[in-house]
Amino acid sequence: MPEVVSRSFRLHCPPDTVDTLQDLLATIWAQTPHLDAADRMAAELSIVELAANVMEHANNGEPVSFTISIVVYDDRIEATATDEGVVDHVDLRDRAMPDQYAERGRGLPIMQALSDSVEHRRIEGFNHWTVVRGRRHGGAPPRKAMPSISIAGVIDEMARQRALDDMGILDTPPEERFDRVTRLARQLFGVETAAVNLIDGDRQWAKSVSGIGPVEMPRDESMCTVTIQHDEPLVVPDLSADPAHAHKMVPGLINFYAGFPLYAPGGERIGAFCVYDSQPRHFSARETEMLRDLAGWVQQELTVSQELSRASEVQQGLLPQQLLSLPGWKTAGVCIPARAVGGDFYDWYPVGEGAALTLADAMGKGIAAAIIAATVRAVLRSAARFGDVAGAVDAASAALTVDLDNAGVFVTAFHSRLDMDSGVLSYVDAGHGLSIVARADGSSQRLRSTAPPLGVDPETEWQVQTVQLDPGDTLIVVSDGVLDLYDGTLHSLDNLVTLALLAQDPWEIIEAIRARARGASSDDVTVLIVRRDDAD
Repeated sequence: MPEVVSRSFRLHCPPDTVDTLQDLLATIWAQTPHLDAADRMAAELSIVELAANVMEHANNGEPVSFTISIVVYDDRIEATATDEGVVDHVDLRDRAMPDQYAERGRGLPIMQALSDSVEHRRIEGFNHWTVVRGRRHGGAPPRKAMPSISIAGVIDEMARQRALDDMGILDTPPEERFDRVTRLARQLFGVETAAVNLIDGDRQWAKSVSGIGPVEMPRDESMCTVTIQHDEPLVVPDLSADPAHAHKMVPGLINFYAGFPLYAPGGERIGAFCVYDSQPRHFSARETEMLRDLAGWVQQELTVSQELSRASEVQQGLLPQQLLSLPGWKTAGVCIPARAVGGDFYDWYPVGEGAALTLADAMGKGIAAAIIAATVRAVLRSAARFGDVAGAVDAASAALTVDLDNAGVFVTAFHSRLDMDSGVLSYVDAGHGLSIVARADGSSQRLRSTAPPLGVDPETEWQVQTVQLDPGDTLIVVSDGVLDLYDGTLHSLDNLVTLALLAQDPWEIIEAIRARARGASSDDVTVLIVRRDDAD
């Protein structure tokens, strides 16, 4: 059953209104000039009543967002609406039109009078409405109780869209790991364009495109929209000669197309890796297999993207959720994740008459490094309440020895306890060595590491060192990503001392580092700062 036109819209009410929907409907009717006027008017009124019903009732009068999809087939018009609102029991049996003075209750009877089928289902916290009207074709009688296939399709589409959103890849900057695949495909097959296209709502967006293809285009004009309907490759040597796809041909851009579906971790088809050309061409079975292999490469990179997204969530969850209140002291911190998220984190929390302060870096990237960092943080926090800095580090080392040894990685850490009254900072530096005190008189003191990182030697005896922080002094602890913002050496710490002397507040130092890191770092940039207020 060939599809004439299909469009999906996401409405947010407010600011969107029924007028917004009618403007969108006008674009559909413009693409279906042969649609009978009676069918068009009946379908439009039913769809508008459906949308108005959702706007008014789905969220008890509060703002609501919902997706509405409209498909015009040869024999029928289908509209589906999906929202997350709460709806009381809906009884669609024998709905009667209210009397002429009633202010409510007309929407459902009108929809039923003008349509062949009206359905409502509540599935997994969503309301799914489907309205179907059969096309009369020159006065032919309507066919009542026409079965609808839309609800299952809407549920699949919502799952697909949610999976794509969860990957966190839409509208991200270009990445070489994708671009090199599209460049290779373009050269390998001798085509004008190769792309990694993701299907999002009512648009197609290209994560990577090599050639003359657009970064974004309407979904219903996209060949990749067709590709994601099946698990098999789609190869169309000549769109202009293929009745099923001729309407998607774009002169000067696409007349040949070959694509493979791409998947989210849950198996949802979210896009396609494709090659296309403005001229028809033969695509052999061998070339199809080569395209399959390249699509597999892209799929692996998408899996990495998902892992990095999850790692970023874990990493951000390790950071303090509120400022530390210490009379006479100011604290500031930041963790700016790079594209390759790692296991950096900083932490602070009150302990006794002071606070525990930590910055650690689990070597490696991705979710594994983030999980190791989370373990370090949890163990240090649980042990810190006893006030023993060395004991806390030893507990973390013991808890991680097997995991770190199996993974072949290690963790550098600066863990300390500040006595708020005396200004004495007791600390253990486990292979970190990136801490410096900027003195109020303009001098500085590096806090050197005297122990290996966690995971190197389980027999290490952790030695506690101390440093006095006087009024006006500033402690700065950073990850190695900060060094890369300067010359990449330990001399970069001197630049931080200069920032500390010029800044009136630790957050000014943070903002200066943040500005320098913008678009310039390939590693996480993590900073922890503590300043003792000047003496009165």
